[in-house]
Amino acid sequence: MTQPVSRHVPDSPFAHFSLRPACPGDAQALSALLQQLAPDEARPDTELLALRLSEPAPNRMVLVAERDGKLLGTCTLNLIEHLAHNFARSATLEDVVVDADARGLGIGQALIGKAAERARALGCYKLALSSNQSREAAHRFYARLGFKPHGISLALALD
Repeated sequence: MTQPVSRHVPDSPFAHFSLRPACPGDAQALSALLQQLAPDEARPDTELLALRLSEPAPNRMVLVAERDGKLLGTCTLNLIEHLAHNFARSATLEDVVVDADARGLGIGQALIGKAAERARALGCYKLALSSNQSREAAHRFYARLGFKPHGISLALALD
């Protein structure tokens, strides 16, 4: 199910990469990559990641971008059914991260494009994401991909 996505960037070691669903063997590298989202927090548990990636989840798809066995980026697509809309589906993107050394090479765009393609194929009417207010560069990136502000995002900490 690996789909090559060719990107040509002069003099870049990351000029070519492929997109595929994450597998349990990705847990160690995925943990390191996800920590880039919150460097001050504990690193995600690799054993738990491997376990959850080995369990089929019809409402979740974790994508990774890789080159020569090195993970360059990831995102997670979560499906939601809305009771108030006759169980119409939407999707949310979470955990979108591209390795700091590989940003600006089209990896994030390819990951989000693949996630949007999958959401459309599953009949979703929208794809949403939330992003920390401080991530202004990420917001500009998402806007270039067509994302627009929609409502307001609120959270209640349950810890």
